[in-house]
Amino acid sequence: MLSVYADDRPSPIVGALGGLIVLLLLGALALVFTRSGDTAAPPASKAGPGKIVYASDRSGNYDIYSMNADGSGRAKLTDNPALDSYPSWSPDGSKIAFESERDGNLEIYVMNADGTKVVRLTNNPAADEFARWSPDGSKITFSSYRDHNFEIYVMNADGSNQTRLTKDPASDLSSSWSADGSKIVFQSLRGENADIWVMNADGSKPVRLTDDPYDDQLPVWSPDGSKIAFQSTRATRGKRFDVWVMNADGSGQRQVTRTKADAYSPSWSPDGKSLALQSNRSGGTKILVVNLDGSGLASVTSGSGFGDYVPDWQRVASVLPPTTTTTSTTTTTRPTATTRTTVATGPATTATTRRATTPTTRRPA
Repeated sequence: MLSVYADDRPSPIVGALGGLIVLLLLGALALVFTRSGDTAAPPASKAGPGKIVYASDRSGNYDIYSMNADGSGRAKLTDNPALDSYPSWSPDGSKIAFESERDGNLEIYVMNADGTKVVRLTNNPAADEFARWSPDGSKITFSSYRDHNFEIYVMNADGSNQTRLTKDPASDLSSSWSADGSKIVFQSLRGENADIWVMNADGSKPVRLTDDPYDDQLPVWSPDGSKIAFQSTRATRGKRFDVWVMNADGSGQRQVTRTKADAYSPSWSPDGKSLALQSNRSGGTKILVVNLDGSGLASVTSGSGFGDYVPDWQRVASVLPPTTTTTSTTTTTRPTATTRTTVATGPATTATTRRATTPTTRRPA
């Protein structure tokens, strides 16, 4: 995206008429290249610390990439003809978990932060996806269809001791750990549509946090444990996704993004003040960052003919806020309405939002 800064003003030697013409041209360019709610990518000093990993098909195939938070320093980490997607940083930033079809179906893998030493963690004929690290780095949660229904599982970081946490006839997907490691938030189809639930880390005492007639998906806990970001179609009555944030007990639900295109798959900045996300607002899906109050929405990847998806922002210990212990609240009565029938967004195998339905592979255009 074109950036027009204050120091681009004409030289004082330009005459008054010439200066006016230059300013008018700059204004016209800004209108052409800037959409409503868009800003230029922030300077590196304002983009925040930590790297962002994401999936992209910019090379003609879905692979994992990393970049600085301002979009600079892009590096391709995987190079495999199969789909690689949904990367997740380990808490210390030394490793990345991801899902891949390189051995025939979706499995969970882990590699070093530079893409070396890829190790397969799961080995099952059914799809295993949505890997997320525990805050101490000792465990990884993931979703699996191995029991003919998507459920949340947990395993040690080396792939051992794979254990089922949820046991419900509805699909449970896309988990995220609280900062203190005591709870796990996830999306579930236990009602008419996808909602956000939370449970203890051992799978006990599941509690619904959202109860909306439209889909709420892909929850992710803030670094300090006080908030949860998620994507929802509620603001547009099922037409498109926006990013929302709520308190960890489900209260204070508020909309963050208000674009005219899908905005989804949020990931917290290390200081909890910003979110990375993906959006197709400019015709192709790209990675953006936004302040928690919805201001400063800016693209950090650009280009045409390909998409960038499912960002995960690296945690940086030096800027992590203090951990907040949270508790859940009781649930409310569900409205009667249904909405779209797909969950999750990005270049990954996804499940439909009806009970006990076989997942289908969907790659975005």
